[in-house]
Formats: sequence, structure tokens, C-alpha cells
Amino acid sequence: MKRTLSVLLSLALLLLLFACSEKDDNPTDVNVYGYRLGQFINQATIAALVDSAPDSLDLRNLFAYEIIAADGWSPRESVNAGYDLNWDLFNDCFLVPTDNNRVWHFNADLPSAYKVRDVLEFRAYRKIDVNTGRGKQMVELKGLPVQQIENWDGVMEDAVKLSDLLQGVSAYDSLSIVCYDGYGSDKYYYAEVVNLGYYLLDSERTIFPGATIPNNQKKMKKVESIQLYGAVTAEHSFANAAHDMADLIVPRPASMTGFESTIMPTGE
Repeated sequence: MKRTLSVLLSLALLLLLFACSEKDDNPTDVNVYGYRLGQFINQATIAALVDSAPDSLDLRNLFAYEIIAADGWSPRESVNAGYDLNWDLFNDCFLVPTDNNRVWHFNADLPSAYKVRDVLEFRAYRKIDVNTGRGKQMVELKGLPVQQIENWDGVMEDAVKLSDLLQGVSAYDSLSIVCYDGYGSDKYYYAEVVNLGYYLLDSERTIFPGATIPNNQKKMKKVESIQLYGAVTAEHSFANAAHDMADLIVPRPASMTGFESTIMPTGE
């Protein structure tokens, strides 16, 4: 009996020592954790917006991203910002739940307006980049005048004029229409053809009614950018689509379970 009691006391002492040791090795966590915004935007969901039979490609760089606060404010309203973020900039921002669900970023070139407090949701807008050779402009397609034209199947579809994408460009020699996979970078279009061209918003194809061009230049799909050559630029104004024209609205997750966290530098 005494031996049994002695063993039990020894075990209890060992458990107590172990518990104390474990506590000493794991002090209260004082780190600040952030969650990279890009992980809230599902790759497959975005791909399905661009292609009715989406493949495994990551097409999230075809969209611009707006951060909306609970009171409806977004960086569009700031005189120091005014534009939505491309994928790279958006993905480099973090949501910090313990800082009132505020966005943190560490890009010195990105205005503090993007450090949105009390985030409610994220909105995605299909865009095409226009590169003049002197800079790149991001144009959201539904921020341009939308009209209906006959598509490749003879059905009326919403479209935007290709010439409307060239905001702030007063003249150019030629341009390339570059698809998501780089196709088209070695093909050239001149103004008289571009002025006849449209981009179909649902089909994600170009179409050039009445133009005489090679077949392999007629139907450019999932266009990512337009590269201008010999462009003369002017002042650019951002083509933001209206809030109710967002292609995707993603609410801020109620729980961060399942998302990857990153320890934020706090300067302490």
C-alpha cells in the first residue's frame, strides 16, 4: 500500500513538473497575425468567371480588386488613391483580425488609403491592362460604355469597343492584343482595324465586324493586356466599374480557421 502511494505521489510530482515545464516553454503568444488577402479569392471561382469550362490555370491576375469597409468606404474615395488593386498588390496585403479587421501592407509606393479598417468584403472586376511602353494603365471593362453586338454565334452580347480601352492615348503606330497565355504578343493591329473591334464580355473573345485580318488574329480569347507601340500618351483617368457591376463579391471570412497566417512585423 505504501509502495503504491509512493508511486502515485511520484507520478503526480512528475505530471506537475511536466506541466510547469510545458508552461514555461510556451509563454503567452504576443505576436500579431495577418492573413494574406489573396487566399480569400478562390482560384477556381475566378477561372469560372472567364471560361465556361475552366482549366487549372490561375486567372486571378485578369481582375482588379476593391476592398470595402463595413461603412461602405473604399480606397476609391481617397484623393490619394482612387483605383482598385491589381492581383500582385492585392495579394501582398494582409487582413489583421486583432486590429479591427484592418488591412496592413508594407509597400511604400501604395497609399495608406488601402489600409482599410473594419473590412466587410472584397470585390473583383474584370480588367485589361494597357501598356503604352511608358507605363501601364488598368481599365475595368464594365467601367467603359457597354453595347450589344452580334457575337460569333450570331447572338446579341454585351461588348466594349477596343478603342475605348485606349484611354489617354492620342496616337499610336500599332498594338498587340495579348492573351492570358502570352499568345498575340507577336501580332500587330493598326488603328483602322482596332476601331472596328470589340471585346465580348461573356464570350471573352475579340471580334472585328467588317475588318479584313488573318484568321489567327480575329478571335483573341481571355485577353490580359494591350501593348501599344509608338504611343503618344495624355493624362489618364481610371476606368473603375460601378460597385454594382462587380464580377465577384467575397465577404470577409467570419473565421480564419483553415487560412494561413503570417506573423506581422510590428516594429517593436
